[in-house]
Amino acid sequence: MKKVFLLVVVITATLASYNQNPDAVSGATSGYKQTGNSLYHRTEETSLKVGELLVEGEVENPGKVSLESFYKREVFCKEAKYDNKREVVFVGAYRYSGYSLFDLLNGFILKKKNADTFRPEIDVYIIIENDRGEKVTFSWAEVFFTNIPHQIIIATESAPIEPHRFEVDYPTGMLWKVVSANDLVNGRMLENPVRITVKTFDKKEYAINRELRNSFSKQVDVMVNNQLVMTIEPNNLSAPQEEYKSVFYGMGMGYHPIPVFNGIGLQTLIEQKIVEDVTRWMASGLVCFTGIDGYRVIYSYSELFNRVDQVKPILATPDHADKSGYYRIYHPGSFYADMSVKNLVEIYFFLE
Repeated sequence: MKKVFLLVVVITATLASYNQNPDAVSGATSGYKQTGNSLYHRTEETSLKVGELLVEGEVENPGKVSLESFYKREVFCKEAKYDNKREVVFVGAYRYSGYSLFDLLNGFILKKKNADTFRPEIDVYIIIENDRGEKVTFSWAEVFFTNIPHQIIIATESAPIEPHRFEVDYPTGMLWKVVSANDLVNGRMLENPVRITVKTFDKKEYAINRELRNSFSKQVDVMVNNQLVMTIEPNNLSAPQEEYKSVFYGMGMGYHPIPVFNGIGLQTLIEQKIVEDVTRWMASGLVCFTGIDGYRVIYSYSELFNRVDQVKPILATPDHADKSGYYRIYHPGSFYADMSVKNLVEIYFFLE
């Protein structure tokens, strides 16, 4: 009789665990104690009001996100913003838990409108809007093709990270919000998101020429909203060179033996002065890099110029420029080699 009773208790407990919603934080962070080693978990968290979220655009199955299907993840942020004089204003340090954009979008299968002419998923970006019509943008790559995923979340809980010896009062807010832990200045913080739109780049047509024999590009035009603002020519050897060691790995063919990339920092060649209202560009700016053969890739402005890890892309110069073009974009934060467009002919900045 005791064995039967014990079996019933075990089965009941097991069924109860299956019926619970998976609201735990990935990595079992709910087990951290305020008396433990973690300095991130010594304050109480505040629950933020959660709303409804729709996914639309170039996906096979648009519709409402079912949050009950996902575990939560944690990120840590030192929040700051620019004032009118572009001086940094500190807001606070925070621990956020919530739903990773990687997880939320993973089940919404991409359906590119230009898949017949350009199949790679590297010219795609994401627009997130809130109930007031404000927008932030992310490249598809910084969600799915980055070395460190799950740094962009929609936070449902917030807690201040407080110093030991100084009393602070960091505001926590009331509404769930988009948080990008990769950003140095929090230009992509967005309260109460209601819609995610997935788009393929269509601001300009680039003809695809896979049979191109002469791939050398004599110059790289820098465009901002269809206006030519500067030209980069392959003779700027006086600029300081940077070197990145690489394990170069492509989506299709895997490992490519290109161990080192040398070149000039993108920010050195393209001063941020080429855009006005840098706060707006950090929030919703995007950049398309295009090769002479029409191959292109999308990065967000913040992904290039507003990184908390200070990892900065370069325009790499190859050993055999006559065969592979002079400049190529190389970003060490990207997991896949496909993000490194060679034979660069144009860099196109635009806002959504």
